[in-house]
Amino acid sequence: MPVIINSEEIHPFLPSLGSPFAIERLRAERQDIRPLEIAIINLMADKIATERQLALWLGNTMLQVNLSFIATDGYVRGIQAGRETKNTPAEHIRKFYRAFSGIKHKKFDGLIVTGVNALKDRVEQEDIWPEVADILQWSTANAFSSLFLCWGAKAALKYFHDIDSFKADRKLFGLFEHRLMSDKTGLLFGFPDLFPVPVSRWKSPKREDVAACKDLEIVADSDESGPNILAEAASYEGGKLLYPKRVYIFNHPEYDTDTLGLEYRRDSASNPAYPQPAHYFPGGDPSRPAPNLWRHTANIYTNWVKTVYEATPYDLNDIPKPFG
Repeated sequence: MPVIINSEEIHPFLPSLGSPFAIERLRAERQDIRPLEIAIINLMADKIATERQLALWLGNTMLQVNLSFIATDGYVRGIQAGRETKNTPAEHIRKFYRAFSGIKHKKFDGLIVTGVNALKDRVEQEDIWPEVADILQWSTANAFSSLFLCWGAKAALKYFHDIDSFKADRKLFGLFEHRLMSDKTGLLFGFPDLFPVPVSRWKSPKREDVAACKDLEIVADSDESGPNILAEAASYEGGKLLYPKRVYIFNHPEYDTDTLGLEYRRDSASNPAYPQPAHYFPGGDPSRPAPNLWRHTANIYTNWVKTVYEATPYDLNDIPKPFG
């Protein structure tokens, strides 16, 4: 929540009237506050783990957040037809999820599209691509701000900017150091200049393709794993302030302490030569528990909630009309 400045003048060191982190008293007294509406299009196989990891940080503010868990129509039809799922109980889907077609008429302050177990060389070759493309198009008129994770980020990058992601010879897997490059919208507020984040993927966009797109801001970059956090900014308050209209996160700030280790043990059980996650196990010894060195980086989700709260219109029907 922003601090309130009891002054009509610009304070000499507080970021008063020109920043969402401090507002004048008159505006504070007239503020309308309501819960934020956030839809999560959960494409992950283990939906419960993803729900928990995201909800933990989306709810880590004084703001009220209403989460709606959404699955694709094809997935929900399969559950309704009696198909059992390997990683998430079908009863959980029936209790807590809605099909995308059931919420298409609604508008949301925030939209999150997660990753998926990708099998094809290109994102647009995945069987789920047509449904995801429909969701991305829908988001342009029905979501104030969108946050895309892992495969969801690669799909959005392809859909909105025609930037391809290419499969590497080996999986990019481990805990990699990142540099804070630029942060016009406050997504990494409070982050140090250098910070580690888990990465686990086969496909990545090329740095030169991302850099060539004038609409994309490289927020965090890594020498070993490439640009992993990108943002598209839009303005509000008459063009004076910026918020993240779209965020692309290719790494995993939300990972639990043992997520990389569990993934390694799962894959090495069938292939003993499977490589360890880089920079994760102390001394490269899988028998030693890995410390969590990245927990603070999940504050990107908390910061995203705060930036959306500051910029979104009070009336959801005004989305996507500019707030300025």
